[in-house]
Amino acid sequence: MRALVTGAAGFAGCHLVRSLLADGCEVWGTLQAGHAPPAALRDARWLPMELASADSIAAAMREARPERVFHLAAQASVADSFVDPVATWEVNATGTLRLVSALPEGARLLFISSAEVYGAVPEDEQPIPESRPLRPTNPYAASKAAAEMAVVEAAARGVPAVIARSFSHTGPGQDGRFALSAFARQLAEIRAGRAEPVLRVGNLQARRDYLDVRDVVRAYRTLIERGEPGQAYNVGTGEAHSMAELVEMLVELSGTGARLETDPARFRPVDVPLLCGDASALRGLGWAPEIPLRRTLAELLEHEERALAAHAEAA
Repeated sequence: MRALVTGAAGFAGCHLVRSLLADGCEVWGTLQAGHAPPAALRDARWLPMELASADSIAAAMREARPERVFHLAAQASVADSFVDPVATWEVNATGTLRLVSALPEGARLLFISSAEVYGAVPEDEQPIPESRPLRPTNPYAASKAAAEMAVVEAAARGVPAVIARSFSHTGPGQDGRFALSAFARQLAEIRAGRAEPVLRVGNLQARRDYLDVRDVVRAYRTLIERGEPGQAYNVGTGEAHSMAELVEMLVELSGTGARLETDPARFRPVDVPLLCGDASALRGLGWAPEIPLRRTLAELLEHEERALAAHAEAA
């Protein structure tokens, strides 16, 4: 199978490429101009592609001639979307429309959306089903909701395109802009004696439905093969954990005894208090999560410690 993965050098993208290569797929990954492919994924084939350019997308499709397209590339930070909402829409919404328009005939598409599209949902109406109306509360979520409409419209014209609404996920290799990886990085520095035993945190009251990124990758592969075109599927567990609970677990795993200190800079302008997804439809396709959250956090912390040690050796 020939697969094209946009955003292949990103967090979930790297894990997806690794999974596809392990199964013998011919994998093409896209990169923004000036970016190098991850050293650990040299067996994939790499192409430049800019979502802001229809010509760039068309050239990548001609070169890769994919049978499956996993569209992960996005401006993925909620915080950054507040800084530049127009650029976020250009990449996430209009960029997705350009990509859908350039798909080779017969290629199946999985568009990676986000649970953020649901906005604030009353607790007594969660876990959230896919039938819930979309009420985005930040520019990132709004751009993803708009992109979904482009995918639904294409599916109505016969394009085999499916939507994955991903709830929160983490694991080894996540970007330090995201909460749990940032906390793990701080704890790795404390454990190495490079920082005082103080963990700087933002809003710990928010509750999220967290998955291991490797379970998410299995969900994506299930959906692109078995998902109903034009339909959206929640990718989650149906259980929510507060950030306070997850931070407590990370501190315990680190053995640092770090005390918490609130940092106003780590708060979002708008933070949905609870996001928890009903993934019954995805489970009905034969998928179920396999990796316990405690193991995920332990491996996230171990990854940050190894990265810190490698950086110290190279310095």
